[in-house]
Amino acid sequence: MPAKTSFPFLRSSRDYDTPFIRFRLPPLTLQPIAENAVKHGIDPYAGPLHISIRTRQTSDGCEITVENNGAGFDPAANNDEPHIALNNIRQRLQMMCGGELTIAPRNGGGTMVKVTIPLQNPEAVQE
Repeated sequence: MPAKTSFPFLRSSRDYDTPFIRFRLPPLTLQPIAENAVKHGIDPYAGPLHISIRTRQTSDGCEITVENNGAGFDPAANNDEPHIALNNIRQRLQMMCGGELTIAPRNGGGTMVKVTIPLQNPEAVQE
């Protein structure tokens, strides 16, 4: 019989601030990023996990940010994990819309993932 997995310690909150929605994003871009925010942010000994998803228009296009207040991301850590999903997202963003993905430690702890999409048709977006 397979082992049953549960997270009785998982307390979480979510915050969505997405006023800017006039952009095109390759399919299945945000789902693995949000999933990683939960998977790598869970800490049974810490307080509740908070996930924030925000969009904003910039002078160059659009920015989508996914943040958590979890254990954090250490860019100096050299591990042998292949990060296949993140590499696939980076490649698809670049090929399909000239976008990019960056991952950085979040001020105050946690991780911030930022997807930047350049403005394809400046006349299509009105401020």
